[in-house]
Amino acid sequence: MNIQAIRLFLHVMQRGSLAAGAQHLNMSPSAASRLLSGLERTTGLTLFSRDGHSLRPTVEGLQYFHECHRVLVAVDELPRAARRLASGMQPRLKVASGARLANSLMIPTIARFAKRHPDVEIDFQLAQAHEFSRMISEPPPDVAVGAMLSMKTTAVETAPLFDMPTVAVMRRDHVLAGRSFVRAGDVAGHRLIATPVGPLRDDLEHIFLSEGAEFHPQYTANSVELGCHLLLQIGAVMIIDPLVPLAINPDLFALVPLRPSRMVQTSIFTPVLKTESRLIAEFKACLHEEARSIEKRVALLLGNARATAKTARRGGRPAKRAR
Repeated sequence: MNIQAIRLFLHVMQRGSLAAGAQHLNMSPSAASRLLSGLERTTGLTLFSRDGHSLRPTVEGLQYFHECHRVLVAVDELPRAARRLASGMQPRLKVASGARLANSLMIPTIARFAKRHPDVEIDFQLAQAHEFSRMISEPPPDVAVGAMLSMKTTAVETAPLFDMPTVAVMRRDHVLAGRSFVRAGDVAGHRLIATPVGPLRDDLEHIFLSEGAEFHPQYTANSVELGCHLLLQIGAVMIIDPLVPLAINPDLFALVPLRPSRMVQTSIFTPVLKTESRLIAEFKACLHEEARSIEKRVALLLGNARATAKTARRGGRPAKRAR
């Protein structure tokens, strides 16, 4: 298959017109049109619907664009990999995570891995939840961790790492801190911190809507870590999983389980086209080891929270049974 034709197709898709794509590759529009038509004949796909001089991508064209993009990313990476090998540079891993997992999971995992492989170079990058689509853009990380991708893509292989319960996070002196659990309606009457638009915000709105509770957060913070620090100062509540409070200092927070119970899944993402090297496999093994450690700490932390609630009830607060 003609690589130049695929490059032209990508540039036409990205720039919105045949003329712009041809100009980027220093081709005449007529030559570009012939090359694009040849690509359609070779693939048997109708990549564009033609309305006069206007090209609009078809559903097949959009799907083929994503496939071509990930393949060319891998092809373009080959010269760089060859230069690294020829220069005798140290092996290197590129890893990524969302901010929620950085301090609680990724940094301890990197430290665990570095003890076993002190000579390996590691490039660690943060990505917001909505940026995980970069897994199919250039150059993709060797390993990334985060919540489930909102879109389906054949470019990324997904493997579950752990599930975390959703909890209401607050100061230890908060009026709700002694509860064995809370519902959205219990939290609705208190100061609430939420993230701005995004998956976390959507999930939170769904939780309140499903319980028939009013959702009006008084404060917003564009990261869970900022929200946790803010709630300590103003006595507010944030509904999240336990990972960030665990990484900051679990002694500062009360974590009260949310009912009905909701779990937040964290997964490992790896590029399908990249062969799993020994180092990648060992980094993933370190992730699993750190995940098991986190699960034990969270179980202990929530167990202590339940013990605190029982003590409070013995002091005169009636127990409420979970349904």
